[in-house]
Amino acid sequence: MTLEEEIELLDKAFGDLVRKSPKNPADMEEMESMRILRMNALLQQGRPLADEVLEVGIEIKSVWDFVNSDEKYPEAIPVLIKHLSRPYHRAIKEGIVRALAVKAAKGLANKAVIEEYQRLPKEDPERPWIRDFRWAFGNTMSVIVAKDDLDELIEIVTDESNGESRTGFIEALAKIKSPKVIEVLHQLENDKNQIVADRAKKILAKKTKAAERKTRKKKP
Repeated sequence: MTLEEEIELLDKAFGDLVRKSPKNPADMEEMESMRILRMNALLQQGRPLADEVLEVGIEIKSVWDFVNSDEKYPEAIPVLIKHLSRPYHRAIKEGIVRALAVKAAKGLANKAVIEEYQRLPKEDPERPWIRDFRWAFGNTMSVIVAKDDLDELIEIVTDESNGESRTGFIEALAKIKSPKVIEVLHQLENDKNQIVADRAKKILAKKTKAAERKTRKKKP
């Protein structure tokens, strides 16, 4: 059995135990044992990333150490970008993309984040974790967005098959100053996904108020 296959089996077993909800000490002990086995397998799979990060002078046990730290790690950004496209389990890949949600990654990780998002499976009611996984990519883009991302962001947010995960990308798009942005936001007000439509309306309302305040300040 490969490490990838082992992780998938542990993932399923742990998920099943969580959904059953432990009802006694024995159940809780079994779930905790499964959690530890899963965590150790993920740490093993993520070892190449940790080793390469160590080469730039930063010691981590897991990529999530970056996510949960207040310390800056600009030296690690190129390594994280390099490993984003590696065939890691989604827990590691999500940690990588969340770790890239920092200003130091702006203009560096944008292309990699968008390309990896486009490779992800579409949202599936039978697999609710996909929505949250995909959302993390949009959240990162809302932090590192640059004006050069305009066309790709428009393509993502206007593709209804991208579902609710578009909300983060909409936030990213709204940070770019372009007439196209307002046009797309108005288009999204009528999106079939109510959450997406509501997000577009909220952003447009904020932009309208900001414009009104700016106009009032200009008056003599």
